[in-house]
Amino acid sequence: MKCKYEKMTTGLKYLILCWCCMSFITAHSQKVLNIVDFGGAPDSRKDVMKAVRAALDACKGKTGITLRFPKGRYDFYPIEPKKSEKNVGLILHGLKDIEIDGCGSDFVFHGWMEVARIVDSENIVMKNFTTDWDRPFISQAVIAGVSDSYLDLKIDAAQYPYKITNGELRFYGEDWESGIGDRYNNLYDKGSKEIVYNTWDSPLKDFLANRAEDLGNGMVRLHGTPPIKPEIGTYLSLYHFYYAMNGITILNSKDIKLEDITLYHTLSCGVWGEHSENITMKRTSTTVNERKGRVFSTVADASHFNNCKGTILVEECAHTGQGDDFINVHGRNVKIGKKTDKHTLELENNSHLFDIGDEIWLVNHQTGQRDICLRITGKEMLTWPQFKITLDKEIPDNIGSNDYVENKTWSAAFVMRNCKVLKRNRARGVLVTTPKKVIIENNYFKTAGTALLIEGDLDHWYESGACTDVLVRNNTFDNCLTSGNKTGNRWEWGDAVITITPSQRPADEKDIPFHRNIRIRNNRFRVFDAPIVRARSVDGLKFVDNRIEETTDYKPYTWQKSSFLLDGCRNVIIRNNKWDKNYTKRIIEIEHMHPSDIHGKTDKGFDTRFVSGFNTYLN
Repeated sequence: MKCKYEKMTTGLKYLILCWCCMSFITAHSQKVLNIVDFGGAPDSRKDVMKAVRAALDACKGKTGITLRFPKGRYDFYPIEPKKSEKNVGLILHGLKDIEIDGCGSDFVFHGWMEVARIVDSENIVMKNFTTDWDRPFISQAVIAGVSDSYLDLKIDAAQYPYKITNGELRFYGEDWESGIGDRYNNLYDKGSKEIVYNTWDSPLKDFLANRAEDLGNGMVRLHGTPPIKPEIGTYLSLYHFYYAMNGITILNSKDIKLEDITLYHTLSCGVWGEHSENITMKRTSTTVNERKGRVFSTVADASHFNNCKGTILVEECAHTGQGDDFINVHGRNVKIGKKTDKHTLELENNSHLFDIGDEIWLVNHQTGQRDICLRITGKEMLTWPQFKITLDKEIPDNIGSNDYVENKTWSAAFVMRNCKVLKRNRARGVLVTTPKKVIIENNYFKTAGTALLIEGDLDHWYESGACTDVLVRNNTFDNCLTSGNKTGNRWEWGDAVITITPSQRPADEKDIPFHRNIRIRNNRFRVFDAPIVRARSVDGLKFVDNRIEETTDYKPYTWQKSSFLLDGCRNVIIRNNKWDKNYTKRIIEIEHMHPSDIHGKTDKGFDTRFVSGFNTYLN
């Protein structure tokens, strides 16, 4: 080797030396900024907003910068004493290759605040911090006494300041005052802090608005007959505002990573992503602040992603206490207001979700089926929120007003693994509708409602994305559905452990299914009641190689009395599953199907029968 090196030309040696020097410079070119150098003082309780703005301004036009917050407490105060676009802790606008490292710090917010907003940015990493409010926008009480004529609440006035005005129980915080809202207000078990079995939203109904009397020492008596009598010691979350300001918002951005972040509280969704590409959440959890004795965390969903593309990757997250679901991933069905000519449509809203060059599907409002795919060649704003799009090909005659448009380009794949989805939040677990690949694996589900909900609708939320490739494998579903559908009401929290209920409703045995290729394999189901799967309008539903164990941890109650309730499904396989001998509800109920739509020999002991005697379309 020495002889060969000695024969190298001087020019070649020079090139090698230059390459080594450039590699060294590149490896050491990452610039680190310290928030302290911009006036941010940890543990001072002083407003850090000015320092943060100055530090982020210093990042503009540059790449490869890390902004560090030496470990400590940093306080963020609003610019305006109300809900405002100005009240954002960290604004990353038009930045590239930037890392925000909290170094284990606590970011404490005051009043009407959004934690962070990432807009028109690329390759952003945020990591190693917690977020909380000294005075959150949710209050909490403990049931201290109950009778036919009153309900007593024990309230920690230091954490949740309150007063009684003209007989009304009111709470106040930093720049806000409110009574108790008429939604949510959930009950949590005194021991496990899980949603109380067989309770849903507002189990005390409007009783919390009854005449209040201050008994002193943090005790408040509400007069009247409560609709139910919760056990003494039960926790009660009290909501004041809904969907006010998201925690971390990601808009029109690409390659965003959130790592090792704990969101103890935010004023709406913990993380909201929209019209962005490739978002990763790793060990980023919306969770209860146990040190403060809470049962709640964020006001709405732990995370919610709308009209994104690339991949939404969620790993090692464990959410608790949120006011809505674990995660939502979907697109948006946008209604056609008018077809002005063969190439032009006027759409009713959500103009920001469409760009020139995007491919779209036209969706028939009666069948829910996608029609042809067209490309947007022009876009014009009309009177807000209406706008007009021009398309590259002629619009079919059968598409017109009241039909819908779905953005094909902005559809995301979804991967979720090694997460914990627990029974400590209202509503459901995972909600996903996307035409791209979905993998849900190696997770632990123990939910109050359905663990996995796959919908797609044109009648309420308008969440698009008929699924084409879903794999649910190697998960544990542990006593899910303790607050599922008891009566068939859609506002209860799901029919089965896995619920697939698009708004498209089959009319007969020939209808084309809405979803396709959904495989549920190698999972463990610990169940106390009958429903395993409810599926509507799926072509290629497979439930294979799973293990089902009967438990006696809760009393059976559900509206669905069969293992599988199938409506308008085709090419169904239920095979090679291991069933606990104590699980005896081995029934497959079908509707708008032929028995032959279930292929081959099903598991031993199962009876396939047509739905009879009840209306499956209550929800």
